Amino acid sequence: MAEKAKRPAGFTLDDYLNRGGGQFGEGKIITLKAEISETLARLLEETPLSADQKIVSGKGRHRLSATVFDSWQLRFWILSQGADVVVRQPAGLRKEIVGRIEEMRAAYGKGAAG
Repeated sequence: MAEKAKRPAGFTLDDYLNRGGGQFGEGKIITLKAEISETLARLLEETPLSADQKIVSGKGRHRLSATVFDSWQLRFWILSQGADVVVRQPAGLRKEIVGRIEEMRAAYGKGAAG
């Protein structure tokens, strides 16, 4: 038999989401700065990462700035974009992504293909 859910005192869904609820992260907010490809720029213009996202055109690459939650989902998204995104800031996130890419390269360098 189903029971009615009980809302904790003082809980609001908007507050929960604004603190990063559902993002599977620490809830810490960061300003992501990155260089992105033309293809990714077009995609992000249609589906922005945040309400304050800015994309500035450059020669061949574009500069992205967006306030986002620091989460494993952000890292997954960055890595899934391959060379279409290069994180510039925050420095700690850039270092973490570079480390992951180096681990991936080392793993692919082991053994013969096939």
